[in-house]
Amino acid sequence: MWAVTSLALSLTLTAACGGGSGSGDAGASGDSGSVTYAGFGGTGQEAIAKAWLDPFGKESGVGVVQDNPVTYAKIHQMVDAKNVTWDIAQGGADFGLEGNPRLEDIDCSVVSCGDYADGPFKVYKQGVPLFVFSIVLAYNTDKFGSNPPRNYAAFFDTAKYPGKRAIDGTAGFQGILEAALMANGTPRDQLYPLDVDAALKLLEPIKDDLIVFKDAAECINLVSSGEAVMGNCYNGRVKLAKDEGQPIDNTWGQQIYLCDYLFVPKGAKDKANAMKLIGYIAKAANNGKITEFIPYGPANPKATASGKYAADAPTAHQLEGEDAPIVMDSAWWNANMEKAIEKTTAWLAG
Repeated sequence: MWAVTSLALSLTLTAACGGGSGSGDAGASGDSGSVTYAGFGGTGQEAIAKAWLDPFGKESGVGVVQDNPVTYAKIHQMVDAKNVTWDIAQGGADFGLEGNPRLEDIDCSVVSCGDYADGPFKVYKQGVPLFVFSIVLAYNTDKFGSNPPRNYAAFFDTAKYPGKRAIDGTAGFQGILEAALMANGTPRDQLYPLDVDAALKLLEPIKDDLIVFKDAAECINLVSSGEAVMGNCYNGRVKLAKDEGQPIDNTWGQQIYLCDYLFVPKGAKDKANAMKLIGYIAKAANNGKITEFIPYGPANPKATASGKYAADAPTAHQLEGEDAPIVMDSAWWNANMEKAIEKTTAWLAG
């Protein structure tokens, strides 16, 4: 089961074909070989290619090949069969990035691991943060244009904000459980270990107002159509829909911060160039370039976002106090995801 940190992360709105991505000028630096990057495809991978893969290929002379879609099962199969065709894979911290026998350790002599020490997402022994995106409280502007919700507390206030709410039912209400507890007064530093049962009790009064979706595109459709007056949608999708003229916007209060990671499958054919590419992407001078092509923010806290989407990236809206971003405890979720899904599924069915 993929955690929400690796579900629909890359705005997979169009299928991206596997294939070459800027093999570059062979004489750029004298390097040789090639590296295969496996992502989720679609608009997200296209942005990654433009921001990082193509420039790296041109500057280094290393051939960069793309493939998609990533699945954990395929990584397992490749490594176990000792036939690894991916050098770098994109995914979530839920894959297990500490002591995973199917992953190589990150070479911090090549990757600027120390840059992430003060950021919201740490470098794991076997994984490096890629970019930051978020689940935001989206709302229909025709319904609440003059009085929009400020944060997730509005999600639970059907008296002030009447109407249906769209909620992701695929990953154990990840993020929403935290928001429910915070709306009821639980301090951020006391959220974990997460009391799933207590959070579900807080959701009980609005249960009849929930519309459960299983695909990220549904959230946008439900909110923009007005079938739901608000929903927990991905920030990038809200931005695209808003730009298309749909009656949808979002608040940045209590946005639920998420992050994708890069890791190297055990037995990768070109581990050295894989580390060089990860180092290139993670470098402070480069990591902010993703916002030139898509509204995701740099994961390296020392990087500066640049370009067209810089103002729309989650990292440009780090509010303070109770409206500060919610950063989930990935270790807790990795250990408790299955139980949380069981409980939320049973709650929905009850």
